[in-house]
Order: sequence, then C-alpha cells, then structure tokens
Amino acid sequence: MSKRIVCPKCSAVMIWNEQDSVTQCTMCGTKYKMHPKSRMSPVLMPPVGRGQVDYLTVTTDRITKNRPLIKSYIPKNWKAECNFLYERTDMVSNPLVPAIVYTSPDNSAKIFYAGQCFYKHIESTPQNSYLEGVVEDYRVNRSNPSFLRLRSYMPARVYCDFLAKSTGANNLSVKSEKTSDNAELARQKQIVAKFASNGFYNVSPEWISRTYSGVDGIGQNLVVTAETRVISMSKTKAVSNLQMTPSFGMFGMRMVPGMVQQQIEEYFWVTQYELTLLCLESVYKNAIEEFNKINVSLDFLPGMEQTMAEAIAMAQNAIAGIAQNETASMDRSSRIIAETNAYTSNIQHQMIADNAASHNRVANLQSEMIRGVNTYYTNTGGVAEVSTQYDHVYQNIHNPDVFAVQQGDSFEFGVDFEELPKTNGDY
Repeated sequence: MSKRIVCPKCSAVMIWNEQDSVTQCTMCGTKYKMHPKSRMSPVLMPPVGRGQVDYLTVTTDRITKNRPLIKSYIPKNWKAECNFLYERTDMVSNPLVPAIVYTSPDNSAKIFYAGQCFYKHIESTPQNSYLEGVVEDYRVNRSNPSFLRLRSYMPARVYCDFLAKSTGANNLSVKSEKTSDNAELARQKQIVAKFASNGFYNVSPEWISRTYSGVDGIGQNLVVTAETRVISMSKTKAVSNLQMTPSFGMFGMRMVPGMVQQQIEEYFWVTQYELTLLCLESVYKNAIEEFNKINVSLDFLPGMEQTMAEAIAMAQNAIAGIAQNETASMDRSSRIIAETNAYTSNIQHQMIADNAASHNRVANLQSEMIRGVNTYYTNTGGVAEVSTQYDHVYQNIHNPDVFAVQQGDSFEFGVDFEELPKTNGDY
C-alpha cells in the first residue's frame, strides 16, 4: 500500500510504498530510511555521524512528534544526542530549549550545544542567595541548570568562564580569546533592530569565544573552548495591582480596595546560543575543526518552529488559566471586603439611629413627666396628649376630633370608639 508523505528537507510530497525500507524525494533527491512501524516518520537520526549534515529530532518527546528539528553536521563516527532543556527557561519566550551533545568514538572529545535561553532578571534575596554558588555539571545531567544562570545578567566573558568551569576541568587558565569581527558587528546591529521592534530598549549584544587549558581528575591535560552571544535588554510593563486606598465618607477616612495601574521596568538577558568543546590536549587540533564545522552548520528547521508554537500555545493556555484563577480570586476578595465594609457601615448607621431614638424617647418621657401628661397614638397617624389622671383614651372612628377618657378599669364605649395605645415617648 502506498502513502503520501512530506519531505522534511524541501516539503515536497512523496509517494512511499510501505513495504520499501528506503524512499527518495523526487524533488531534492534526499533519501530516507523507512520503517513499517514508523507511521510514515523518516528515521532522521543516524546511530553515528556520517561526516555530513543530518537532521536531528528529540525522539523521546511527545510534542515533537518525531519531526526534524535541527540541521547539523555530525562528525564521522561521533554520536549525537538531541534533547530539550526544559528547566532552562522562565517562560519568557522559549518554553523549549534544544540541546545536542556530540561525543567522539573514544570519548576523548565532547561538544555541547544549547539553543537560545531567555532569562528574566531575579533580584537576590536571603531565600535564594544560598543557591548562587551552585554550578551545573555537564558530565552528569545537562538538563539541570544552576540557579546562578537564571538569577542575573552575566557578560559574555563571564558566561564563557562559567561554561568552562561547568565542564569539570580543573586548574583552568585562558590560552586565547576571540572577540567580535566586522561580520559579527553587522549581525549585532540586526539583533538590536529585531529586539527593538518587539518593544525592548537598551539592547546590548556581546559575542566572545575563549579557549582554556586545564587538567582532569587524573592529571591529563585538557583544552576547553567556550563560545556564546549574550544580549542584555530592558522593557516597560504595565501591571494592575490590588491596593488599599484611602476613601473619605461620613465616618471619616477608611481604606478600601482598588485596582491601581503601575509602570514597572523589567530586565532581561538572552544567551542566543552556547557551544562548548571539552577534549584532551592531544586531540584538540582535530576536535576544534569538527567544532567549527558544527558551528557553521547548526540551523533550526520548520519542525522546530512548529514545535515551539505548540509548546508556547500550551504555556499560554496554562498562564491564561492561572491569570483567570487569580482574577477570580481577586474579585472574590474585593467582593468580600466590599460586603464586609457595607455590613459594617449598615451596623454603624443602625447603632447611631438606635442611639438617637433612645435619646428622643428619654427626652419625650421627661417632657411628659414635667407637664403631667401621657401621649397616645391616634388612629389618624398623630399623637394625642392626655392628663396622667386618665388611664384610658378612646377616639371616635367616624369623627377623629372626638375623644373619650376614663379613669380606672377600661370601659367599652361601643363600636364607634377605639382605644388608643401609649407611645412611651417613641414618637
């Protein structure tokens, strides 16, 4: 059975017979080794290098879907491992940082590559200061970055020193150093313009390559070459914060919650790439040649852009969910505070009203006592004053101006009269 597949190199449509172990693109001529169980996915990574440019992918990652991600020269008979350094980013812009480890057949040389890492400056605090001395060990776990990388900006020269120390070589000393040439300076102008178009300012790129001598744990002479480009920059961000602000009312000043817009300046730094060579001194001449070939061949393929876009979408969905939950939490907090303030205000108003009514009743009763009268509610909504010598007061329901009074026990004057209740000063 034949199936239509897409050439990873030129994107042309190819027809593949599922029984064939090899297929060739009719447009660019590239041959691919196929496997019946690969579900039309070309086997992109050879077991060892063939001394040519090959396509690399992360076979263990579900996001990549076995797409070709990076184009790179692989030295003949060298092994190349491609992976993602998930812990290298704070989700500023790159949720996936690709990395490749190249290893010579006799393990006398290793080359490490890591893609762009976008960091946000983190102020040092007592809580994180104890982590600043931690350095990652490339020999043990390449995906474990030290906290120092993520904390604050490091100039390119300092960053190269950091990379050299991270290889585990001892007694390091600088043998030579290369700085920006005219081609690199022209490239840096393009970098500044690119970041400036995205709202960054104070963009300052710096490129450097340093070569060190050192020794390993058993005294063998080592050579380390570290190369990187580091960019520092700033950006202004508008943020909304829930703050307590003063409000003035009938009870004086009171603090109430409110959203306040603030402009803050954030600081970022980027390592656009890093490339490190660790080798025995005796093989340095051949190893640096392979290092340079790898350096000029490395390039991202469309599959990397697709993978990054999917990962960014996943990260943005997660961030949006967190922001939505935070907003809902802030709304709940604001509503609770507002309801508490309203309830407190109502209680205060009721207390004041009750206190004023109590004073009025006392004053009315004192006035009645002095004048020797009692007051009664009339059936027309008014108040009638009657001498205290009378115990009961009646009002005619047909003629409100006609009253009847009585001493002692009450007496029913008939259906035309209605007895009035005492006010007890509450009027």
